[in-house]
Amino acid sequence: LLDLFPQASCQQIVVRGPMAGVLDQMEALGEKKICVLVTGDCGLFSLARLIINRFGREQCNLIPGISSVQVAFARLALEWSDALLISAHGREPKKDISELSRYDKIALLAGDDHAISWAADRLKELGAEYMAVSCENLTLTTEAIQEFNDAELLRQACLPARTILLLLKKELLL
Repeated sequence: LLDLFPQASCQQIVVRGPMAGVLDQMEALGEKKICVLVTGDCGLFSLARLIINRFGREQCNLIPGISSVQVAFARLALEWSDALLISAHGREPKKDISELSRYDKIALLAGDDHAISWAADRLKELGAEYMAVSCENLTLTTEAIQEFNDAELLRQACLPARTILLLLKKELLL
């Protein structure tokens, strides 16, 4: 994300690893203004929660962009109020196949290879009537949308960290 703002002349801290250490670095800056850039959607499985809990709501000003989930479904011209939203950023989703199979549309906030592997395994369990659509780098010049079956998805060496992975009933895209 920092590459999107090459003209910024401020101190930059790359956020990796345990968030407690990053929050400690932020607190050590005292009264200085801090801008935190994150992918995804404010308040939807977001880093915003940790920052608000640490520094207080009155110290935070969230500036959302267009929802990445909204953009993903819009690119496919699909309504999404009935979709299941799942985050796999830094965690393995605790959703079993009996729950997932109740949905025609599942949006997985991916982000790493473990999420892709988890999704490929679930896609195989859901069966041939489902497919995966990766919505990568939405609204950026490198935006890409690709369709996969479970085997193809499992063969993906890596998808960008800014990926929304949709598991959809194939009939929705006909």
